[in-house]
Amino acid sequence: MTRHGWPVTPFFETHPITGTFCEFRNTLSSDHFHNGVDIPKPDGSPVYPVYNGVVTSIGTVPSSGDNAFVRVQYVVSGLVKSDAYVHISPNPLLNVGDSVYGYQTVLGTILSGLGHVHFTHGVVSNEINAIRPIGGLTPYIDNYPPVIRSVRFFIDETNTEFLNGRVNGLVDIRVHIAETNAADPGSVTGSTSNNGTYIVGYRILSADAMTVIFEPPSGGTRYRFDRKPSNTYVARVFAPGSDVSTHMYTITNGDGADYINGTQIVNPNAWNSSALPAGNYIVMIFAEDTRGLTDRVYVPVRVEPGDFVAPAAPVLKSVVSDSAGKITVSWYPNAELDLRGYRLYFSIDGTNWTLKDGESVLGNGSTSRSYSNVFSPSTIFFRLAAIDSASPTNISPFSDVYGVRLNTSTEKILIVDGFDRTEPSSSYHEVSHPFAMTYGRSVAMDFNTCANDALLDGSVLLRDYDVVLWVLGDESVIDETFNSSEQGLLRTYLQGGGKLFVSGSEVAYDLDRPAGPTQEDRDFLHTFLKARYNGDDSNEYTVTGASSTVFAGTSFRYGIVSEGSPYEEDWPDYVIPEGGSMVVLNYGAVGSPLYAGIGFKGVVQNGTQQGAVLLFGFPFETITTKADRDTVMGRVFQFFDVTTDVEDYALDALPPSHELYQNYPNPFNATTTITFEIAVGTRPARHSGSGGHAVSLRVFDLLGREVAKLVDEVKAPGSYVVTWDASNLASGVYWYRMQAPLTGQAGNFTKVRSMMVVK
Repeated sequence: MTRHGWPVTPFFETHPITGTFCEFRNTLSSDHFHNGVDIPKPDGSPVYPVYNGVVTSIGTVPSSGDNAFVRVQYVVSGLVKSDAYVHISPNPLLNVGDSVYGYQTVLGTILSGLGHVHFTHGVVSNEINAIRPIGGLTPYIDNYPPVIRSVRFFIDETNTEFLNGRVNGLVDIRVHIAETNAADPGSVTGSTSNNGTYIVGYRILSADAMTVIFEPPSGGTRYRFDRKPSNTYVARVFAPGSDVSTHMYTITNGDGADYINGTQIVNPNAWNSSALPAGNYIVMIFAEDTRGLTDRVYVPVRVEPGDFVAPAAPVLKSVVSDSAGKITVSWYPNAELDLRGYRLYFSIDGTNWTLKDGESVLGNGSTSRSYSNVFSPSTIFFRLAAIDSASPTNISPFSDVYGVRLNTSTEKILIVDGFDRTEPSSSYHEVSHPFAMTYGRSVAMDFNTCANDALLDGSVLLRDYDVVLWVLGDESVIDETFNSSEQGLLRTYLQGGGKLFVSGSEVAYDLDRPAGPTQEDRDFLHTFLKARYNGDDSNEYTVTGASSTVFAGTSFRYGIVSEGSPYEEDWPDYVIPEGGSMVVLNYGAVGSPLYAGIGFKGVVQNGTQQGAVLLFGFPFETITTKADRDTVMGRVFQFFDVTTDVEDYALDALPPSHELYQNYPNPFNATTTITFEIAVGTRPARHSGSGGHAVSLRVFDLLGREVAKLVDEVKAPGSYVVTWDASNLASGVYWYRMQAPLTGQAGNFTKVRSMMVVK
């Protein structure tokens, strides 16, 4: 196979890749496969041919725009080959028919604003992968494996999802995979970490994951992108919700990688689960990059006949309390014709949930439930599920989690959940989320929670609250961070002296990116949120407080799943102050020119009282530790000149008891994560700290021999996540045991769970 160097300097050293071969593109007039690889290099950098050859065509900037190119034809081992170098301003001295020389002739320079050369190997409509394992760009080092982020099952050719692990009939399997194409941490950016994969496939295993029950053609490999399929079939490879940075593969389509590479055709297909006897199985999904790095996940399913279409997740409207302590939980009605009713659960810690009322009380016509003096804790959270009348019953996914805090302060706080984005292209991919609860667990005063829709329909009023905390996650253009009606409500609130905290990674992008927003959007960001959009993707996961602000001295991490974030946030906005606001947070070191947070105190346009605004360019809920979230939220209220009792509240919010949770994933191939919680001990005197416990977490084989010591130290109260690497151990069942002194009594807490290593 043909091997060659790189078209940019250094020619014979590895480069990162910001766009891989055959990933999804929706940047032209129609969806298509990316037909080359993108190699980042500063604008104006020279681009060279990788072989001696002849120029066969030139696309100039006036005629081809940003896709200006030079195509070079050459002969290797008697075979005629062709490469295209795209997004360059062609060398004006070159003409069609001119000879060019590898690594010597300048074909052109990278166009302004593009920041990369798009290198295509092969002729038009018959392109091949330039970073394939045994050819192409050499050397190419990629030390990061693909990551399988989610696996979901749908009725074939529909968007109706199978839930609760039960399937039947023809099944589409949709898999979200993220590939990082970089050699070292310094070259990992949002652009290098959200690329398409090289290989993806599946097999159906027995319930113990030891036997292959069904293997599709090509050894289960559905796609191996050595050669680009016809663009006609892009919607069969990529599922709805895919975009340039999110790759959702429908891995049940096609007739196997060998057939697709040979024909460029992807036929409709499905996993026929009804061909298997009813029972429990494991769906093994595997992905591999061009360097042989892999990821695998094992998803339990049950094949059985029946109606498995569950109701949609209910949508909570609000959880509010009144001055007498009555709590009212409200929701919008589900529309399913076979809806039986709802099940409402509550929790004081967000981990352990108890059923409060079921479908016998909350029938299919119910939309609210009130409770008086039945919850002793001051903080309580709720979530809702819908059930249908099928047999067995189908249970929907849970709603978002909303909550209240009662009788602790005179100030009233409202948490507004505006995070409606659920399409697979978002950073967070589940149909519901607990992020209003994440905010609430760090708020030390009375709060209520509502959906942004409750403000729009008038059932909750902003004017009733001293401070509003608005959750936006990575809400973006499609769902709108703030629509026109919401902007109007917030303008009135701020003009009346309201205090508003907004946190989200796409707020400034949605309202103020170069093309797309309305003038009303831009005015709202500039005049009322007091910021301007400066850029997307800060390429920095550390935030520090700006000097001479209430955030001075703070430093924390966000958006890293392995460090405790609920999802990876890879496109955080950075902003600039506007209209008298000031920088309160920086990405990276103190004084960095990339601003992560903007604050304003004063009277806004046409206002009557002094108010305040804080805007964060990243999601608050992705701050990686609760201790840091508590600190940051405390500084938010300090900025708003609202007194809090954060320290005492932080102790209240710690886990009430020790707990050891099931590892995930399980079964697993090489690594798995184990979560455990350490309870707060006897409450110490104020300001004296919360103590700790000697914690042991160890792994044993079936003969009782210790094979790993994961934790053996004193741990302060809180939640912890550890990763165990079992790559050096044989397949089989292992036990893990946690021990810690019991809180306020003699003896030890001991809990044992099992897990399975599969290789």
